Amino acid sequence: MRELYIEPTSHCNLQCVMCSRNHWQHEIAGHMDPALFGKLMDDLPSTVTRIFLGGIGEPLCHPDIVQMIRRAKLTGRTVEMITNGTLLGAEMSAQIVDTKLDKLWVSLDSLDTDTYERIRTGASLSGVMGNIHAFNAARYYRYGYVPKYSRDHVKLGIAFVLMKSNLDQFTKLLQHAQRLGVSDIKATHLIPYDEAQLNQICYERILTKGMYSQPGILSTRVDIPYLDTRDIPSLLPYTANPVLPFSVAGTPMWIQSDHCRFVEDDVAIVRRDGEVCPCIALLHESTVYQRGQKRNVGRHTRPCSFGNAWQRSLSEIWNSEPYTAFRNRVTNAQFSPCARCSPDMCHYVESNEADCFNNTFPTCGACLWAQGLIQCP
Repeated sequence: MRELYIEPTSHCNLQCVMCSRNHWQHEIAGHMDPALFGKLMDDLPSTVTRIFLGGIGEPLCHPDIVQMIRRAKLTGRTVEMITNGTLLGAEMSAQIVDTKLDKLWVSLDSLDTDTYERIRTGASLSGVMGNIHAFNAARYYRYGYVPKYSRDHVKLGIAFVLMKSNLDQFTKLLQHAQRLGVSDIKATHLIPYDEAQLNQICYERILTKGMYSQPGILSTRVDIPYLDTRDIPSLLPYTANPVLPFSVAGTPMWIQSDHCRFVEDDVAIVRRDGEVCPCIALLHESTVYQRGQKRNVGRHTRPCSFGNAWQRSLSEIWNSEPYTAFRNRVTNAQFSPCARCSPDMCHYVESNEADCFNNTFPTCGACLWAQGLIQCP
């Protein structure tokens, strides 16, 4: 285990349009018990180098979140956290900067008020932007400047969910990143949790047309040198041609598909109640829509946990036979083509119980993380 994601709470003060919490039926929201968090820190395997505070919930809703950050920092690991930014404020910003958190990620999907508030239901863009400025003021007060790259000072990252309705806003964010004191921007795609969101995804052609896929035997491979950025726009339409796989100075532009970042990077995730899960996709119940087909995943059909941190240490759970076998299977077994397969041809796409390659629950062939389309900070 090299990275540990911890969900401080599954409560949230917003109802964002793309959030799986809007569709929960069997989940009960709650906070992580501070005693459990303390046990996790005491049990922390020596191999862990990074602790990330976040899950399906707003960490700043937890009344002890500042103490949790401080406790995590005492372990000597890199500690990061994500927030929607609405509860940040001047006082909270000062406390977070004082904890010496390594990086604070703020979810920000638009710099246009109407677009942002349509996506982040219950939030105010002016309020969040004011909180970001308060966070930068707290950093300036502590360090004498706003640090963007210093390894020893708290940095600011932006997490952005790409949709057709806000693509223009991503460009605007890039233009304002330096002014906002941002060191990192992590963009990810939308996961449709209801059918109405299917018209907002920006990756349908990637799945259906094979864009950015590895070249076949009959493909014409194109390798280009580094170019002046002013000359790139005219070339971009051709890089999306699945018949012409591009590489830049020998570095392929095609997707590294059918691989699990959580397994490959040795990540474990502890849910707010102590359940230890292998990935974000399986942390809570969810029903997703892919290729127009409804698909049950995660804990809706049955739990995907390899143990509870209240009952056993993280090392015991990580090294247990079932968890080890699962990681080996994901690493070595062939992924089924569920993400690209037509729903009209196969019923396996309806859930992650089994697939056509005889893999059993939880199957990963339809996982959008495994296809390089969804990514977490």
